[in-house]
Amino acid sequence: MSVLDKIQFFGDVDRRHKRADERIASEYPAFYFPTKLEELKENIDKTKRQISMGLIPASELPYAKAELEKSEKRLKEIKSSLPKLSGKEKDALAKVYGELGEQIADAMFTRTAMKKGLADAHEEARRMSEPIIKVGDAGKMFENMGITPVDGKVSRNQASRAWKIIGKVLGESSNTESLRRDMKTGVYMAEKSLEEIIGG
Repeated sequence: MSVLDKIQFFGDVDRRHKRADERIASEYPAFYFPTKLEELKENIDKTKRQISMGLIPASELPYAKAELEKSEKRLKEIKSSLPKLSGKEKDALAKVYGELGEQIADAMFTRTAMKKGLADAHEEARRMSEPIIKVGDAGKMFENMGITPVDGKVSRNQASRAWKIIGKVLGESSNTESLRRDMKTGVYMAEKSLEEIIGG
């Protein structure tokens, strides 16, 4: 059994009927979207202010309070759904994050190839959808994310989704474009215009 097996990335708030035994209802956990969380917090604060200042008509007050209670409950559920990791789990997760990142990078056409139209569209589609990324002993962890490996492998799209979620949990990058080789290694350079060359 891997130390990763027990990590749950999706809480009750992310499941159908908000129950732990129900299947995951979205591709990304609610905590993945900080902007939405911020909006929810702002709406809660705004409603509280309106209630305390008596700005809501008496006829609407019960509905406003019910909506406030519902929003506060959702915020609490989202916050509690963020995995609480032990040191061992963090280390193991960071290792998977690094290994996945390397494999995803290998399976991406370089930025130069994409820019110059040299990337084969059929090959790109195959890499995105067919199982080509090895999951090692993290198979159960992928299943906990709603991703089922096939013969110990997942597609690049599935691996990218897992990498993004892990990145968010660890406080690391969750932008897969940062993995593209010539951008990451600094080899890629934007082509200069004729004016820039002459001016330089």
